Amino acid sequence: MRKPNISRAIPKQRYKLGDYTIVVLEDIESKDQIEYEYLLAAVKDGHHEPELYISCEKSQTETATDSHAVRVFAARLGDQASGQVIERSERWASQDAFVAYALSGFQQMLEMQDEEPVPII
Repeated sequence: MRKPNISRAIPKQRYKLGDYTIVVLEDIESKDQIEYEYLLAAVKDGHHEPELYISCEKSQTETATDSHAVRVFAARLGDQASGQVIERSERWASQDAFVAYALSGFQQMLEMQDEEPVPII
């Protein structure tokens, strides 16, 4: 699976969704050429590495309507689709809007639409 090449990030919030912990990361330093704004990583209980990532990154072609891009990294997508940009919008500049969108994406990809992410305090 292609995945983000992160050298440093600060965990901001954690959520529990079924048997996954989802971590919201910010202040991200990357070894690749992607400038991540926010990154959510889903780690299955008992595992050490995330299975899924959803990133919000500053778009290379920054226009008023597509200033931020959303990208999904997942083994279940296969190497061809993992890491592809799935959406571009200025609304993802808002961390709250992006996190809500990404959590919904995790619910769909993990087939847990009947479960709600619960913040871990």
